[in-house]
Amino acid sequence: MPASPLLTCVLLAAAICLGVVATGGEAGKRKEAAPAAGELAARRLLKRARDLLLADEAERAVKMLETIVEQHPKSDVRFEAYLTLGKHYLDAGDPARGVNVLRHLGALQREDAELAGRARELYVEGLYLTGVAQYQMRQYGAAFPILRKITNRFPNTVWANQSYYYIGMCHFMQGNWSKAIQALSLVGTFVDPTSPTVQYAEAGRRFYVKIEDADLPVLMRLGKQVHVAVGTKHGDKETLPCIPLAGEQGIFIASIATAIGPATPGDDTLQVVGGDEITTTYLDDNTKKGEKDVARVKKVQVVSTAVLRFTLGTFDAKASAAFLGQPLFVLLHDVDQDAGPERDTVVVKIRSRYKEPEAEAATAEGLAGAIEYRDEEERRKVRDEVTLKLAELAPPAKGQRPPAQACHVGRFGGSVQVAAVREEQVVDRNDQVLSCALDDEIVAVYIDELHLGGRAPRQVTAQIRVVGEIDGRPRATQNVVPDDVLRSKRDLVEATAFLELARIFKSMGLRKGAKEKADEGLERVDAIIRLQTPIPSSLRERAFELKWELYMAQDDFRNAIATCRLFNKLFPDSPFADQALMGIGKSHLENHDYAEGIGVLREVTRLPTSQTKPEAQYLIATAVEAQVAARAAKAGAPPKPEAVEAAMQQYKLCADRYPESEFAGKALAKLINYHVTTRDFARAEDLLEQVFQDYPDGDFLDSMLLKWVVVAYRKGDFKTAHSKCSQLLFEYPASAHAATAKQILPKIEKRLGRDAESETPGKEREELP
Repeated sequence: MPASPLLTCVLLAAAICLGVVATGGEAGKRKEAAPAAGELAARRLLKRARDLLLADEAERAVKMLETIVEQHPKSDVRFEAYLTLGKHYLDAGDPARGVNVLRHLGALQREDAELAGRARELYVEGLYLTGVAQYQMRQYGAAFPILRKITNRFPNTVWANQSYYYIGMCHFMQGNWSKAIQALSLVGTFVDPTSPTVQYAEAGRRFYVKIEDADLPVLMRLGKQVHVAVGTKHGDKETLPCIPLAGEQGIFIASIATAIGPATPGDDTLQVVGGDEITTTYLDDNTKKGEKDVARVKKVQVVSTAVLRFTLGTFDAKASAAFLGQPLFVLLHDVDQDAGPERDTVVVKIRSRYKEPEAEAATAEGLAGAIEYRDEEERRKVRDEVTLKLAELAPPAKGQRPPAQACHVGRFGGSVQVAAVREEQVVDRNDQVLSCALDDEIVAVYIDELHLGGRAPRQVTAQIRVVGEIDGRPRATQNVVPDDVLRSKRDLVEATAFLELARIFKSMGLRKGAKEKADEGLERVDAIIRLQTPIPSSLRERAFELKWELYMAQDDFRNAIATCRLFNKLFPDSPFADQALMGIGKSHLENHDYAEGIGVLREVTRLPTSQTKPEAQYLIATAVEAQVAARAAKAGAPPKPEAVEAAMQQYKLCADRYPESEFAGKALAKLINYHVTTRDFARAEDLLEQVFQDYPDGDFLDSMLLKWVVVAYRKGDFKTAHSKCSQLLFEYPASAHAATAKQILPKIEKRLGRDAESETPGKEREELP
């Protein structure tokens, strides 16, 4: 039956879209109930930290975000702090620390309530960033279940689109070409129809069209190409070919790049201008009513999300600092303000701010006021303010004057003179000079009325610091470090050196020398751990880590484990404790000391916030299995069925407790092998179906396909055996099991032919290799 199509136009602009929607949600909450003073203080700190990150002052921003987490443990703002901190670590090239921070967002998910609103957005974005971090660390097996969780549970989100990209890239890096193509073809195909931002398209970004029409697969098989027409209000027109999505019936997509500029029809780029509108038209070849070529039209408005920054005089490179006595250049990009034929202007506010000393704040407001003023944002006072008019930029090309249309690119620029303020000077706020002092902060403020989030006014800011005058003379500076901090850093360096010496002595078999050097290192780290004065938490954490490694260099596992337990109590958010215990457990297993290794790994499974519990449980199962094999070999007899069953129970625990981990699929694979060995083919086939449904990205699926071939063959289901064997050769041609599949495929085809002739299943079954 002909179907009426659904036409959707979407522009993927994840970060901006979600950020604006989230702001609206928070505004609604504020109307319901006024937040507590602590909540307001935490949110001010968060805003300040984000501003500092934009200003490339990462160290101060990180400390401020950590302060939110430590001082406001009950506030919901802490989750936004975790997310911001996780993003920073990913951008800084430290994905391991990013994963450790982002895991705290898991507390948003509760069994008794469904995620919604801002909590849902934070949780899903945290999952996505965790998957990206695992990809950056090349932990593809760990990335798959996290990203699949997004595509399965939150399909109509921009994070699902991005997750398909990284799923495809993980397969690409592993050489699974067909799976990579399948995943990458789904990027950009999910749209939330209830989102208020679906009616907008960002100028300059790629424009996507999705069509849902059950007639399209038939038309494609008949050789008819599907097209959609797109056009803008100011005259550009393009025709886009549509392509089918892998695995999706009747869903086709098309896309085209957009650019800001005059209309040039037929150049495969959709030119747009400020205030433009894109109209997409699809001709429905056959409707439910039997109508022919019915036009399906969808319109979206072109908007521009403003970006504001300080630049050098070329309006190109970003300025790193402002200087007294020099002009400061400001650049705004907002295509919405570029609507007329003439060159337009935009107004922004430029303010210089200084930090009020805490002593003055305490005198003015008392003790309570002094505590409040610890928030640096509150201590900032406006020194001067200038209203700056930015003119539309149209830089000539190679000395030639550009045509009038060339200036319509949505870029506005201008400059303000920065002047040094003298002591006791009265600042004139009516002139066009910005008075500043050394270490002042200059803030540019612009209100974006229309953006990808809609027409809700959005404040856009840019910050820069006044560092002084331009002076080429050499200067001598010295950083003063507190004695305890300096001494702690020195002790850490010395302890690290003693650790390396201990390892060298140990590798040479000189255990006495190794112990002596390790003891000297322990003296250094113990001095740091026992220190009563405040020092940075990172120094104390490093001291515990070195202490554990020094005990390991002495093979003193008992004290190493005790160090891990103490560290976990003092620093529950650090991943060091579980990683250290995992290292000890693996060392025991490598030395075939299975009982000790299992005991240590069980310590990991009891840690409240450990991310290595799935791996620990899987290693426990492998250790129990190895114990069974060792005892059987020692007795010279096959392992007892009840002993093997006990090992399988540990694998089942791994799959049941941690179904979304990368080790769950491997545990199920072990169970399948066991059921094949015990000839319980029905149970093995049920588990195989579960594995391929729940773990489509597992790195063990080629071996599972071969197991499925064996199971189906022994059951007499030769059609399934042939199908799975062919699938193995097609999807995993480079697999180590491909050669075996090539050998057994003719035998399966032979049985298929014999059964087809007799029309009854054959009773004799040739064993497969």
